[in-house]
Amino acid sequence: MKRHIISATAVIIAILLSGCAVFSNTNTNNTKIDLGNSETYTDTELQAAADMIIAQIKEWNSVDEIRTVSYSGDIISAENLEYCNTLNNGVYDQCVVFESAFFTSGSADSAGFEPNSLYDGWMWYLARTDGGAWEVVTCGYA
Repeated sequence: MKRHIISATAVIIAILLSGCAVFSNTNTNNTKIDLGNSETYTDTELQAAADMIIAQIKEWNSVDEIRTVSYSGDIISAENLEYCNTLNNGVYDQCVVFESAFFTSGSADSAGFEPNSLYDGWMWYLARTDGGAWEVVTCGYA
């Protein structure tokens, strides 16, 4: 009996701890994702990049709501490949640029953001090599 109680307690603790890591307070229910019309990338490739952006924002405990994530287009993305390669000693052959808007929480100042503020025009630069996974190279106001 004691073994069952210990096992049940361990399972409950594991579920609670994993829930803390998986769930965030960032609201994405109304997030608008605009993949645009690309002649370079498929919707699946662009969605993978957008998903990576959303996942990174959700890691920031200072964001209450992600409003938009929008692909900036093939031309802007191609123009920024060289820029991405100057960062992190990159050797990338593809780059995508997105713009986002999000609303910060009341405690955002601890993360360097203004609390209860809309951040519109927050840029994201993602790059990859040989069709691999996208990597967030940098983000912020350009």
